[in-house]
Amino acid sequence: MKSATAKLPKGQSYPLRPSKLEEALASAALSIDVYLTRTPGRFFNAHFWPPTPDIPYERIYVQAGSVPSDEASSARAEIESIALPALVRWMAGILALDEKSPARRERSEFKFY
Repeated sequence: MKSATAKLPKGQSYPLRPSKLEEALASAALSIDVYLTRTPGRFFNAHFWPPTPDIPYERIYVQAGSVPSDEASSARAEIESIALPALVRWMAGILALDEKSPARRERSEFKFY
């Protein structure tokens, strides 16, 4: 997994720890290229991209935002107990499809908030 993290303004925190995403992917034995981007703002989503002529492999882009620091603990608990398992189920569902399935040959999106 690759990741990039933007600097946060004072009073903001990132509730998603890259190590927790890596643990969730490893525990589900999901093998796909994953790129995590953390930037300011309140969101958590992912995009599945099938192979293209420029990039000949499947990949997932995960985008995670920030929350006010006083909400970080509860947001972290929600992400770890609800969002990450839902993300892993979504990814596993896509990867379980036949490679020729129309759903696996098209971009798709997962949004948590």
